Amino acid sequence: MRPLTVFLALILVACQAPAPAQSPTELREVTLLLGYRPDVQFAPFYVAQQDGFYADAGLAVTIEHRQAPDVQRLVADGQAEFGVADATDVMIGRTSGIPMRYVSTLYQSFPVALIGAAADVPAEPSGLAGSTIGTPGRFGSSWHALLALLEAGGLSEDDVTIREYPQFNQVDGLSNGDVQLITGFRNNEPLRLEGRGTEVGLLTVDGVVPLPGPGMIVGDDLLSDDPEVVRAFVEATAAAQAAVIADPELGFAAAEKAVPTIAEDPEVARAVLEATVELWSGDGFADGAIDTELWGQAYETMVRLGFIDGSVALDEMIADVEP
Repeated sequence: MRPLTVFLALILVACQAPAPAQSPTELREVTLLLGYRPDVQFAPFYVAQQDGFYADAGLAVTIEHRQAPDVQRLVADGQAEFGVADATDVMIGRTSGIPMRYVSTLYQSFPVALIGAAADVPAEPSGLAGSTIGTPGRFGSSWHALLALLEAGGLSEDDVTIREYPQFNQVDGLSNGDVQLITGFRNNEPLRLEGRGTEVGLLTVDGVVPLPGPGMIVGDDLLSDDPEVVRAFVEATAAAQAAVIADPELGFAAAEKAVPTIAEDPEVARAVLEATVELWSGDGFADGAIDTELWGQAYETMVRLGFIDGSVALDEMIADVEP
């Protein structure tokens, strides 16, 4: 090659624009609605958000907090992509026409129980006859669990005295002796009572009444239009939850960044997380799978109790998003 030709070739190479750098994968922005305030029990979501589980799945997740009825409405309307809801509320909401589905199990054990001093808690539901029971009101998973336990014991509302605590202060009613038992969450009220020096007993739903625990919900439109996004979110959340089950300190560290009130009493928060991990994992590994047999039994229970009328089929309430 002649010197001039070589020179011109070098100039051509030097003048060529470099290949554009490959842009990073654009993340899909989605919103997740949790319970009405930040809490250590939401640790898997904080871990998934902070430690890259969602980003690795191609998602940029914004976490917001809402009251339970608003979670269902906003998710169904498409104003938020994902939410956490009680399974029994999903059955009722879907029956009433709310276009949403339960797509992933978070709690392998049903978190609501009847709680009281150990000496006052019967071993079987039939022993509830004559008891005075405190509950926030005639709504939600606590109410569903109470009526299901009464039915399992061959009892009805007429066989017990029910006192409502709309401010969710039924623990005070129990401590003051106004009621013998209260409805509550196994990862909350028992710890508060133990902190007051009460030896606590529980009558749990598991093994007595088939009721599935809280899980993830999505709107029908998102599930139909973008099932891959739903699957990515469910799988990332399950992976983060498994990581917290294996290492609760990972979850606690993430929760400390998201829940300002933990600093007020970190030991209580640790105890709540420990109790919640037990509810997530149940007798096995939490992988988000939906127990369709359990849901079928719960569906029949909810029909018998009059919470739903059976007009909406079970397979219209849940959806398996696994490939």
